[in-house]
Amino acid sequence: MATMGSNPANEATAPAPRVSIRPALAGEADLLTEMAIRAKGHWGYATADLLRWRAELIVAPGAIEACPTWVAQVGDSPVGFYLLLSGVPHWTLDHLWVLPDAMGQGVGRALLRHAVRLAADQGALALAIDADPNAEPFYLACGARRVGEVAAPVDGRPERVRPQLLIMISE
Repeated sequence: MATMGSNPANEATAPAPRVSIRPALAGEADLLTEMAIRAKGHWGYATADLLRWRAELIVAPGAIEACPTWVAQVGDSPVGFYLLLSGVPHWTLDHLWVLPDAMGQGVGRALLRHAVRLAADQGALALAIDADPNAEPFYLACGARRVGEVAAPVDGRPERVRPQLLIMISE
């Protein structure tokens, strides 16, 4: 699952920050979990829904050790991350989160490009994404296509669905 957004006021006046991407450390599990929770909360979901999703947002140290997990930084500050699950023939983007203050600044694009390149280098034919509906426009703009949807109702929005997306790496 993933989240991106944009802040048009910042885009017009501020140059894009220099983003570096490095491997995550198992000791950063709590930091990454907090990033995921803050990013998901950015979309205005009800507290009850955020609490219901909390287990899905937790990044365990063992997951960082077992799965490709990378952190985006601006200067010394972590501002986003992704975690991949390997598979044949498709890999899965299990997490891609960007802190709200860093949304709309190219951090998500840099992370996604890095994830696609890593999966391609390991022989993946595509990258599957179970996206938050708010993130779908970001992924479509980055070349993903919708291949399905999963019912995902929330308080006040019984029609809500999670888009199932695919980025083709190799045809």
